[in-house]
Amino acid sequence: MHLNQTAIKPTYVLLATLVLSVLLHWNIWDCDLIGIHAWRQTQTMTVVENFANEDMNILNPRINSRGDGDGIFRMEFPLMQWCFAVFYKTIGNHLILARLLTFLISIFSILGFYRLLLAWKLEPKIAAIGSWCFAWSPVFFYYSVNPLPDNMALCFAIWSLVWLKQHQHKGGDLSLALFAFMLAIATAVKLPYILFGAGYIPVFFGGLRERKIAKSAQAALLVLLLLLPALAWYAWVIPTWTNTALIGGLGVEESFDYQSAFRTIWGTLHSLLPELFINFGSLLFFFLGVWKFFKQPNRIKKYCAEVSILFFLLAYYLYEVNMIGLAHDYYLFPFLPILFLIVAAGLNSVLKNRHSIVRYIGLFALLILPATAYLRIEGRWSPMGFERVLLSHKQELKELIPSSDLVVVGNDPSTHIFLYHIEKKGWTYEQDWLLSTELQKYIDRGAKYLITNSDFVQENESINQFTANPLFDKDGIRVYPLIPLSDF
Repeated sequence: MHLNQTAIKPTYVLLATLVLSVLLHWNIWDCDLIGIHAWRQTQTMTVVENFANEDMNILNPRINSRGDGDGIFRMEFPLMQWCFAVFYKTIGNHLILARLLTFLISIFSILGFYRLLLAWKLEPKIAAIGSWCFAWSPVFFYYSVNPLPDNMALCFAIWSLVWLKQHQHKGGDLSLALFAFMLAIATAVKLPYILFGAGYIPVFFGGLRERKIAKSAQAALLVLLLLLPALAWYAWVIPTWTNTALIGGLGVEESFDYQSAFRTIWGTLHSLLPELFINFGSLLFFFLGVWKFFKQPNRIKKYCAEVSILFFLLAYYLYEVNMIGLAHDYYLFPFLPILFLIVAAGLNSVLKNRHSIVRYIGLFALLILPATAYLRIEGRWSPMGFERVLLSHKQELKELIPSSDLVVVGNDPSTHIFLYHIEKKGWTYEQDWLLSTELQKYIDRGAKYLITNSDFVQENESINQFTANPLFDKDGIRVYPLIPLSDF
C-alpha cells in the first residue's frame, strides 16, 4: 500500500488530531492547576485574574505575592494573560475557560505547522501527517491545555516561519511584513523567540549578494520597525529584573557550574529530546530526517533560514543551560518547529519508500504516537509537594479569611501557588525562612494572618509571640491570627 493509494485526506488527519487530543485530555479540562510547573501556571493565572478583577491596563500585570504594594510585576508582555482576562471578565473566573483558550492556541500552532510544511513544498497528505507528529510531542501535548504564555509565543513563532518561507519563495513586502509582525508578537510574549528572526539573516545577505542593496535595506528597516514595540517593552522592564542568572546566563562566571551544564546537556540529549520532545514513535522519522539533511550536498543553501535559527537557538541554550536545567522543559519550546521539520523530512522518506515493510513500520510508528505521548505525560498531572494537602483544604481557607485581609504564607518556594489557590494577597516565605523582625514589619504593614504548612511557628518562640491560637489546624496546615504590636 502506497500513500498515494490511500483515501487519507489532510482534513481527516487534522480532525482526528483535534478529537483525540480532546479525548485524551478529558480528565484535565476541569482539573485544578497541579503537577509539573504548577508554579508558572499559577503565576500566569494570577495575572489573568488580577487583570479581570482589578485593572485591565495591559501594562500593569499584577501578582498576589505583593505584600501591601500594588503587585505590578512586569516580565514578558502579558498579551495572553490580558486576552484570557477579557473572557474572565465577561464570563467569569472559570479555569476550564483558560484551558480551552490555551487549547485553541495550540490548535492554531498545529495548523500553523501544517501551513509551514506546505510552504516547505510537501504535499498536503505528508504535511497533515507531519502535523500529527508535531501534535503528539509529549511536551506539547502536556502544555497544550496548561496556561503558559509560551504557548502563544510558540504559535506566533510558527506562523512567522510560514510567512518567512513564503517570502523566500515569492518575495513581496506583505509576506515579509507578516513575518515581522508575527515575530514581534512572539518576541513580546516571550523574549527568546526573537531568535526566530535569525531566519531573516541569510535572506538579507542573499539580497546584498544580488546587489539589491536599497531593497534589502528597506526590507530590513521594515522588520526592525515592526519589532520595535517588543524591543521597547523589554528595554523598559529588563532593568527591573532581579534574576541575575537568567539575565547573565553564561556570563555570570562566578555562579556558573560547568559540571552541572554538562550533565544537563547529556540529560537533554539522551532523555528529554527523544522521549519528551520528539516522542519515541517519531524517532525513526527524526533520525532519517537528520541523515537526509547531511546527505544533501546543497543542504546549507537550501535550508539556510532554518539552519540560522537552529544555530542561534543552540547558542541561547548553551548561554542559559544551567537556568534551563532538566526541569524547565518549556524553555526549549523554540526548538519544537525545527525538530519537527526534521521529523517531517524523514516521514516523507518513510511513507514514500519503495519497500512496503518500511512503510508499514512507519504507519505503526504513527499510530502509536497518541498512546506514547499520553503515557509519558500522565504522571505529570499528580499534585506535587504540599499541593495535595493545600488543594484538599483550599475552599475552607478561602472562606475562612476575608479576601481583603493580607496574609503571610509558607512554605512556598514558588511564591505563587499558595496565594493563588487561597485567593489572597500578601507575603510568602520558604524553608521556614521567616524572621521575627520580618514578621513584625509585615504586621506593621497590615498582615492579619500567618498561614503555614510546617511546625516552625510552634517551635519558634520569637515567631510564636506574634500569633494567637490557630483558627484552622488540619493536615499540617495552620492559620494563625497575627497580633499587632499595639495589642501587646
